[in-house]
Amino acid sequence: MSIHIPAAVLEEKARIVAPPALRPNRQERTFDLHPAVHLMLAGTWMSFVLILSAAFMGKDLVIPLAINIIGVTSLFLVPGLWARIAPDNGGRRPSWSEFMAEGVDTITGRMATKEALAQIFILPVLLLSLATVMVAIKLTL
Repeated sequence: MSIHIPAAVLEEKARIVAPPALRPNRQERTFDLHPAVHLMLAGTWMSFVLILSAAFMGKDLVIPLAINIIGVTSLFLVPGLWARIAPDNGGRRPSWSEFMAEGVDTITGRMATKEALAQIFILPVLLLSLATVMVAIKLTL
């Protein structure tokens, strides 16, 4: 639950820190996330669709399956293509290990990368679990 904290109290407890040091010859990512995160999300959503379609597939569900696959693909393909139009300043992109070590800026402040990934993957993993439970229920009937 949230509570109101007056601005005066926040100013008393505020801690001013130096901004992170810029690394030379380094380019920031468009969405501030590694492309592997985008691919993992796409894989989780596609797995959700494919698990349910494998369990409940019938000859009259081929067209809805194709529509779902096209929808999920476009859901992740369009932002991926959109990120490619960002200007290239010639710097190198951070590696996965640098991404994991640096953390992620969120709207509520800086978070460790593992914490941010946990927040990002809560819904897809829950949906994947839901699909697995639905398949298990179907197989027991």
